[in-house]
Amino acid sequence: MIGSVIDKYEVLQKLGEGATATVYRGRHIAIGKDVAIKVLHPHLSASSRNRERFNREARAVGRLSHQNIVSILDYSGSQADDCYIVTELVDGVTALDLLRTHGQLPSEFAALLGIELCRALGFAHAEGVIHRDIKPENVMIRRDGTVKLMDFGVARVLDEGSITIDGSLLGSPAYMSPQQALDQPIDGRSDLFSLGTLLFHLVSGHVPFAGSNASIILRNIIDGNRPEVLELSPTASPALAAAIDRLLQQKPEDRFPTAGDVEVALQAALAEVGLSTEHPTINLQNLLLSPDAALKALNDHLREVLLELGKQRLAAQDPLAALQLFNRLLAIDEDNAEVVALIRSLHQPPEAARRTRWWMAPMAAGLVLAASGVAWWAARSPEPTAGLASVAEPPLPAAPVTPVLAPVETPVATPELPPVAAPVATERPADPPREVPRAVPAVATPVVTSAPPPAATPMAPASVRVSLKGSRWADVYLDGELIGRWGEGPANAWVGSRQNPLEVDEGTHVVKLVNPYSEPRELPIVVSPGEVVDLGVVELRRLPVHFTVNSRMPRDCTLTVGGVRYGLVEHSANFELREPDPETPVVFDCPTLGRLAYTVGATRGGEDVFIPTSVPSP
Repeated sequence: MIGSVIDKYEVLQKLGEGATATVYRGRHIAIGKDVAIKVLHPHLSASSRNRERFNREARAVGRLSHQNIVSILDYSGSQADDCYIVTELVDGVTALDLLRTHGQLPSEFAALLGIELCRALGFAHAEGVIHRDIKPENVMIRRDGTVKLMDFGVARVLDEGSITIDGSLLGSPAYMSPQQALDQPIDGRSDLFSLGTLLFHLVSGHVPFAGSNASIILRNIIDGNRPEVLELSPTASPALAAAIDRLLQQKPEDRFPTAGDVEVALQAALAEVGLSTEHPTINLQNLLLSPDAALKALNDHLREVLLELGKQRLAAQDPLAALQLFNRLLAIDEDNAEVVALIRSLHQPPEAARRTRWWMAPMAAGLVLAASGVAWWAARSPEPTAGLASVAEPPLPAAPVTPVLAPVETPVATPELPPVAAPVATERPADPPREVPRAVPAVATPVVTSAPPPAATPMAPASVRVSLKGSRWADVYLDGELIGRWGEGPANAWVGSRQNPLEVDEGTHVVKLVNPYSEPRELPIVVSPGEVVDLGVVELRRLPVHFTVNSRMPRDCTLTVGGVRYGLVEHSANFELREPDPETPVVFDCPTLGRLAYTVGATRGGEDVFIPTSVPSP
C-alpha cells in the first residue's frame, strides 16, 4: 500500500499493525499535512458488523476535542472500498515504549502521565464515551511531554445502545475491568480500573493480573488475585500505591467516583514529595529528551526530601510512617549510611529505650525486609497462552562438597501484637505485554528474629536462610559474588563453600538466586549483628517457552493453541507459553492444507521452539 493514494491521502510509510488494522503515515495531497491513517484489515472490513464498529470509532472520537485525546480528522464512511480513519500524527513514543526502555517508571513520572490521562478520561466520560481499551500501546507521549490517549476502537457510546458489542474478549484481557470480563454493564469506573492496571504496570514493570491464557487472566481479574504494588516495587510512592489499590477494587462503588477524583489523588502523591505538574526539570518532556538527566534529577530530589520527611515522622513519634519513607529511600540509595543508622536505631533500640519502645523492633524489622524485597511474580506474555503443567527440570548436578544442614534457630519471645500488614517480596518479568495471568501463589513472608545477647556475651554474626520453590536448585550470589548452590531436598542443603545458614556482615546486602531455566530472584536485605534473616520459601518462576511458527506454514492458516484461538498465522507467528504441558494441542486450520494437528512436546524454560518442525506440501 506504500506509495498508493487513499481518497485524498498519499500513503508514505507503515507505522504499525494490530489485530484489527494497520496504521500508516500519510499526507493530505492538497494541503501537504502529515497524518496517521488507520486502515481496517481487508478480511475484517468484509464484515458489515466490523465496518460498523470501525465507523463507530470515528463517530465517537470525532466529537471529542481535548488536548489529551488524539484528534480524528477524517474517515471513510461505511461504503468506501478501504475502511479507514485519519487522525493527527503524534510525534512521540507510547507508554509501552517507555516500559521497554526503562523497565518501570519512578512513581512521580507515572503520576504525571496518569494526571493527563485522567483529564482525557474525565472529558470523554462527560461526553458519554467510555474508552474500554486503556493499555500502554494506546497512550502516546508527545515530544513536548503532552500525553495523548488514542484508539477508541472499542469505545462504547452510552446513547448508542442499539449496537451490540461482544464485550467478553473485546479489548485487551490483562487490562479489563471485572465488569468487562463478566460482560456486565459498565460506566466510566471501568476505565478507571483499567487506568489502575496501567499505573500498576508502569511503576512495577508487571501487570497486576497475569496467567497462561486469557481465561485465567479474566478469572484473576474477577477474583482480584494480584500482588500489591509495594511488593513488586519497593521504590514506589506509598501514596501512589494507595491510589492504585483503590482503582483496582473489584466493585465499582469502591473505586474513585470520577477521573477528576483520581487526578486529585495523583496530584497529592506528587505534592507529598514537593513536586507538581509545573516542575521545570522533573517532567515528561525531559524524560523523553534527556532520560538520564531527568531520572537523576528525580532521585537527587527524593534523597533529600524522603530523608527530611522521615526525620519529621520520627520527631512526631510515627515510626511506621518513617520506616515507609526510609525503605523507599534505601531502595533508591542502598548505601545511604544515615538512613541505615536511623533504621537500626529503630531496629535495635538502646536498652534504656527498649522498656518504652519494645514494640518498635519487630515492626521495623518486618517492614524493612518486606518492603525491600523483589517481586514474587512476573507477567510476561505477548500473546494468549495455554497450559500450566510443570515441565521437568534437569536434576541438580553432582556436588563436590558435602551438604551442611541448617541449624535450628530458637526464636526470641516478643510480646503478642496485632498483625502488621507487610508486602511480600517478588520477581521480575520480561518485556511488557499484551499480558496474561495465573492464580496468585502463596509466598512466605520474610521473618526476622532479632536476638541481641546479653552485654557480656560477644555478638554472634548475622546470617541468612532460604528455601526454594518451583526449582530444584539455584546458584546463590551474595553482593554479586557466587558463593555456592542451594539444592532442593529435605533440608534445602548448601552445596558450596559456605555454611547453612549463610553468615554475612551487618549492613545492606543483595542475595541473588539464579537458575538457567527460571527467572532470577534478587532479595535485598538489611541485617544487624546477631540477626538471623529467614527469607522463607522463595519461588523461582520458570521462564516462558518461545514458539515460532515454521516460515513455510501458509500465512492464511488459523492457529489454535490449547483450545485458545490465536487467529491467522500472519499475525500470530510468534507466541509464548509459560510451563506448557507437553500434550498441549497446537492446531492449524489451512485453506490449502486442511487441519494440521501437533503437540507442544517436552520443553525447558526459556527454550526457543519451532512448530511444526516441517510443513507438508499442499
